[in-house]
Amino acid sequence: MEFFSNIIEAFSFPELVSQDGGKVDGLVIAVHLLMLVLFLGWITYYFAALWKFRSTRNPKADYKGVKNKNVTNSVEGAVIVAELILVVVATYYWNFYVNTADDYANVSAINEGSEEKRKKDLHVVRVTAEQFGWNAHYPGLDGRLGPQEKALVSADNPFGIVRDHVDGVDDIDVLKSDIIVPMINNHRVENPGETDLKLGELLTSMELKAAEAKFGPGSFEAVEDGTVRSVTIDLTSKDVIHSFKVLPLRVCQDAIPGLNIPIHFKPTKTGRYLITCAQLCGDGHARMRGVIKVVTEEEWVEWQKSESSEDSSSVQASVSAADEKA
Repeated sequence: MEFFSNIIEAFSFPELVSQDGGKVDGLVIAVHLLMLVLFLGWITYYFAALWKFRSTRNPKADYKGVKNKNVTNSVEGAVIVAELILVVVATYYWNFYVNTADDYANVSAINEGSEEKRKKDLHVVRVTAEQFGWNAHYPGLDGRLGPQEKALVSADNPFGIVRDHVDGVDDIDVLKSDIIVPMINNHRVENPGETDLKLGELLTSMELKAAEAKFGPGSFEAVEDGTVRSVTIDLTSKDVIHSFKVLPLRVCQDAIPGLNIPIHFKPTKTGRYLITCAQLCGDGHARMRGVIKVVTEEEWVEWQKSESSEDSSSVQASVSAADEKA
């Protein structure tokens, strides 16, 4: 029994720590079942052809073959129609659903307020691949990523962040170290009561505590709905094509120079998970590994506070030093 258990374990899926990762596993299973059906169909046809056209039944070969092209034309027409559906319809909907996370419609911090106050990049991480490591650029406490300029790229500023911009002054950059992302559980407002909360609004655990402190216990009803907020990674590369692959999260996406490609996932378990490069990218490809670290919401906020203050202090020190030289 142990032998068979080891075989089953070897062919089973790796650990799943993503809320929607089961859909990816389901797709893999569906594709394999389709391949099994096609395999059995072609094997059946193969042996049927061997039996029907065996030499004892057809001692004299017919070199002219079938002259009617209806079957060939029908198959070619079906292939053309399928390709048109894939290109025109499937590609459009794939782009529509994949590029933007769909679970922020009821998050006030992102969807309300003026352009200056809206935290549009609250859980977005810009990841830049290079030979042979992974670099990350995070928004600060303002929840907004600062603009970038190629002319500002240097050893001290590898992302080219415009540090004197209001959105970039508290941004965080981490070079070839753990990529930190939060696991944030949603609490849905079921009864806003007399508060200014909205029915169906999503609150994080910390936002729920803040709302209870502001309006008082029992002034509204909110329940944990079992969902987790998406984390978006804007992926690019600074040299060659790499591929960002984290098996437990069920994400795998090429990082292409000159393109920012968004991927999103909903982590359901804290921990450290291996990042591998799934694209041959040079002599050091085998050692291009990293770690994506999933932390709780509280740990995420504390980390942001500490890193933002350090980055802001270093920027202010650099500006002061430049002023003194001037």
